[in-house]
Amino acid sequence: MAYTPGNKIITYKRSFLPFHLLYHLCVFLVRFVSWTLLRIRISGRENLQGIDSALLVSNHTLVLDPGIIAYAIRPKRTYFTMLEETALIPYLGTFIRLLGGIPIPPNSFSRLEKAVEQGINELGFVHFFPEGECFLRNQQIRPFSIGAFYLSCRLRLPIVPITTVLLERSFFGKPVRTMFGGCLRVPPRVSIYIGKPFYPEQFIPELDGPQAGNKRSRRIIVRRQAVTAMSEEVRRYMQATIDNSGGCKTMFRGVMPRLVKQETSGGEEEIEQKTRGKAV
Repeated sequence: MAYTPGNKIITYKRSFLPFHLLYHLCVFLVRFVSWTLLRIRISGRENLQGIDSALLVSNHTLVLDPGIIAYAIRPKRTYFTMLEETALIPYLGTFIRLLGGIPIPPNSFSRLEKAVEQGINELGFVHFFPEGECFLRNQQIRPFSIGAFYLSCRLRLPIVPITTVLLERSFFGKPVRTMFGGCLRVPPRVSIYIGKPFYPEQFIPELDGPQAGNKRSRRIIVRRQAVTAMSEEVRRYMQATIDNSGGCKTMFRGVMPRLVKQETSGGEEEIEQKTRGKAV
């Protein structure tokens, strides 16, 4: 089903057979790529144990990041946020949505909030790339947008950081990036680190009360300072994971070109209006 602006954001659910089959196909293909090229190593799966619902955030450094993350957290599943403009591309937009992509409406953060809550109820997890772009092979994490962290505080959901660490391949102690006179680019080794969850109560103590588990009243008004502090703390944690794991910072290849031009989004402005001078 083609997507048009204003449509329901989440159309495909776990019970829809193509949605289910394409997920397993994607995981199989990533497993094959891991065996043959990337040699993906995954650490920290135990940090997802006992967590039934959360928002996932990660750095965006490879084109295959969504598939790799789906592979890393299996058997748990997640929706992935994406640009609405991508969802509008004929056929490709539908295919990406069948793989779990949910478009971000550019001028209505409230619609996104409802869609995230629906996604949480359906699969338990919704994933964000808070850098906003795919910075190819980048290991110096860029500043985060605060949307995912605002939703974490509003909906009282933990944030689980997933860090992609890229390691340079070597041959007899020498780094190898290309082969056959530069005709073939050697892919990096990929390590995925699933971190311990960050809870909004760590940044907003008032949330740690008798109503903390009451879903009917879990929407709250938060200060922007608390949301920013949470986003910065998660970003520092993920950067430290890269630094401590030896992530190579000399492979950066620039920003991946977008398939379509993005229109100005009003999401951050809406958050600004909601959080300016307001307390829990």
